Amino acid sequence: MKATTLASSALVAATTLFSFLSTTSAHIAMSNPPGQAGPWSNDPQSDVHAWIGYHKKTFPCGGYKKGPVSTYKAGEVIPVRFWNFEVKDYKKFPPPKGLTQSRHGGGACEFSLSYDAGKTWNVIGQYTKTCPDIYYEWPVLIPKNVPSCLDSNKCLFSFSWTAYSTEQFYHHCANVVIHGDDKKGILPELEMTVADVKQKGEKMNIHALGDGKSTTSSGPDRREKQLNLGGYFACGGPAGKHGLDLGLVRS
Repeated sequence: MKATTLASSALVAATTLFSFLSTTSAHIAMSNPPGQAGPWSNDPQSDVHAWIGYHKKTFPCGGYKKGPVSTYKAGEVIPVRFWNFEVKDYKKFPPPKGLTQSRHGGGACEFSLSYDAGKTWNVIGQYTKTCPDIYYEWPVLIPKNVPSCLDSNKCLFSFSWTAYSTEQFYHHCANVVIHGDDKKGILPELEMTVADVKQKGEKMNIHALGDGKSTTSSGPDRREKQLNLGGYFACGGPAGKHGLDLGLVRS
């Protein structure tokens, strides 16, 4: 995994315990593609939206059973959507206005592919500050030059999130099949960032700068959206091994 890079900031120092007191039903999970252990799966779990380490929830993916399988082609855009237990009908988007969501002040979201059942992760999308939010779609392009991955037991698409106001790392995965370039296909160079996971021996007490908003955000940043749709994260693209500045800080 990519080593955590820290920004020099004291912004998080004033954070209160409010984010820890919010109802767990408002925490966020990935609904499109349908992630493992959600209400749409054969093995729904009440802690699907909780962070890694909660009640022995393990990395990667929370340790859940295989979920629904989504099939994509290289070059296709995944309109990532989020959900929580406040949303009564996960099939309807956007959800009704006024629902509670524990965004924890936003933060840094990464979207990654694994072709080996979660042993390694390659980033294909990043949104900083305003992510996540259940009221917006977060488009992520599957690079045109990725190889095929046809074993849905090993092929995973994941959402990972380092929040602004908590020392928690969220990781939710969906089983996928990807039809790609079988001759010259190659995965992106950028590795997924992992923080605040004792199980992995990663750096602790890490936050992302976020937007500081506990409820609704302003949605995807226009520039970041263009990058996520323009091949920025593909192998050979501008992201390289560094990607965007996730704005990570240590409290």
